[in-house]
Amino acid sequence: MTRKYDVIVVGAGPSGLLAAKAAGENGLEVALLEKKTDPTQLTRACGQTLISMNEYFFGNLVQYNARDKRICFIPDGFSFKYDGPYLNLYNLARYTPDGHKIEFGDYTEQKRKGDSGKVAISFDKEILFQCLLDEVKSCGVKVFPGVNIQQVINSNDGVRVEGSGQTFESAYLIAADGVNSRIAEVTGFNKDRYYYCNFYSLSYYLSGVEPPQPEQVVLIPGFSEQGAFRCYLLPRPIRGEHNLIVVTVDPRVNLETAVDYFMNEAICAPWFKKAKKLKAFSAVCNCYSAIINPYKDRVLVAGDVGSTQELELTGALISGWKAGQAISTAVQEEKLGINVKGVSQYTNWWKGTYIDPGCPEIYMTGMCTPYILNTAEDMNYVYGLIKDPIPACWNPYTAANAIRQSMAKAIAIAQKERPDIVQKLERKRLPAKELLTEITKISKPVS
Repeated sequence: MTRKYDVIVVGAGPSGLLAAKAAGENGLEVALLEKKTDPTQLTRACGQTLISMNEYFFGNLVQYNARDKRICFIPDGFSFKYDGPYLNLYNLARYTPDGHKIEFGDYTEQKRKGDSGKVAISFDKEILFQCLLDEVKSCGVKVFPGVNIQQVINSNDGVRVEGSGQTFESAYLIAADGVNSRIAEVTGFNKDRYYYCNFYSLSYYLSGVEPPQPEQVVLIPGFSEQGAFRCYLLPRPIRGEHNLIVVTVDPRVNLETAVDYFMNEAICAPWFKKAKKLKAFSAVCNCYSAIINPYKDRVLVAGDVGSTQELELTGALISGWKAGQAISTAVQEEKLGINVKGVSQYTNWWKGTYIDPGCPEIYMTGMCTPYILNTAEDMNYVYGLIKDPIPACWNPYTAANAIRQSMAKAIAIAQKERPDIVQKLERKRLPAKELLTEITKISKPVS
């Protein structure tokens, strides 16, 4: 039997849940399809931070309303319940392999400001999923877990989706099934995208870690004979626990070995003397060029589906909400027989806030840094020249621009001391696809 709806949303992650919530609240008949049998279960490595709470991110200011236990996106005027534990994070500290620290904001000063000094919050993603799922169901959305999509068939007036022995039809489909999107593949969105590489991550929940600052995000790079990697140490919302995430784009790197390096050899090793591993996660994500036009043939792309690797959780939530509102508008316009403009509201936002500012290239260029400064000694020298304070943030785009500005003074010094380093830094002007050519050759997309 074929089930019929106004809109089908594929993927019950942050983006899909917000898309379904928006459409459901607007009165649409919504089917939310998810391949996991338990949509609330966290199954892959994730930083679990809601970033950029001290600046605009994709056009929104984000705030956690602790009184009413709601995450609020103020300019767009939407919010949702989150009643789990959370922890304010006050800055980002980026270390060189030899221990020089670059702080994005003064930790002590940011913490002195209290709630207004935070750059992000750490939260429990499984509780967030449960809160969102409860809200989605309360606005009439029909949730179908355990559905793996095999086929999407487009027509002039709708879309049919087939998977796990079930068939669904709707006027529109919102693809929110993540960075390794099945929908993007079967509907042809990936056809013209450039494949860079894969993004590999291994994560451990740890107890007993003793970093210098308890409410700070830490980034440390590492090098081995196999290739480059880096680690993020993020405080969890449960006091006494941290999330150690080690990542690379090089398939030759053994991430277990990289974890051992950070915990036993790197400059941060003393922090882990009392550490105990509690839980492990991993993930492999495709890195494609971004989807420029996120709509065709009644399918709208939302969240990480159309990005280079991810939009961060904040961006995925915003994207999902806007996709749900856009499709709600389009459905109503069709019912009224008026010119359909709803979809363009989303595509214009996508291009204006993500594509046109060059966010995809900024993100991928950051992954290229170890292939420009390709030894620990090079990285120690260049970043060791950065002495001036950098504005507080936890945002890949803001951080990249801030580092670029701070690097200007460093390059002036390096021109006198290390012209060989300056020659390497000139390669930063190359597009990411050229910088990652070697990695692309030895990588292949995951399905």
